[in-house]
Amino acid sequence: MKHMRLRIAVFTFFMHLFVLFSWIWIIGLLLMLFGRGSQLVTAIGMALVIFSVIISFTKTVALLVAMRNPKMMQEMYPENMDELFEKHNDELFERPEALPGRLCVERLRKELAEATTVEECLLAFEKECERPFDDELRLFECGTYSWNKGLFSLSLTRQFPDGGDEFYQVHMELLYEPDDENKKLFESVWDEHVKGNFFDYVRRSKAYHYAQVNKFTKLRIYIDSTE
Repeated sequence: MKHMRLRIAVFTFFMHLFVLFSWIWIIGLLLMLFGRGSQLVTAIGMALVIFSVIISFTKTVALLVAMRNPKMMQEMYPENMDELFEKHNDELFERPEALPGRLCVERLRKELAEATTVEECLLAFEKECERPFDDELRLFECGTYSWNKGLFSLSLTRQFPDGGDEFYQVHMELLYEPDDENKKLFESVWDEHVKGNFFDYVRRSKAYHYAQVNKFTKLRIYIDSTE
């Protein structure tokens, strides 16, 4: 369990640093690079870089503390996360630029309405990717996350630009009851870091092998945004 928390901590820290707060240290680096002739500008740039690291660390610590405190977890994450996902999904459905993702969600939900195996889900998701989005990236993740109330999650994501500085993401998540085996599984990898076929990589993973012999309790398919 300690190793799992360490993995979650590392993942959370880098997610905050390189995704949520990347703009802070990027501005800081630019100030340090182009303001080398001014000690004040350089100091401001360095302060921004340090601040981005500190705030990412603080957010990570807050999450780890919350994981040990059920009451705090209840305050951080609503009881019915499905309603939250669905509400966000419905809001994005109304945006014209989200149309490719919306159609993908609708097709997946129809195709997998009665799905019972991970093989069916992965095959349907792979088939959908034959209709590529512009500038698409794909993400494979597995782990036991706080927002899923301790359930083990195996998920696939399709990410594409929203026309601005953020991205839309189509998610397919399979949720499993926690056990001694799945609590040791944790992975997060983008397709651009995979050598060979992305879906072959997923099929070779320990999480996929686990999912083949265990029945998922819930399947979520929805679209959200990184904004």
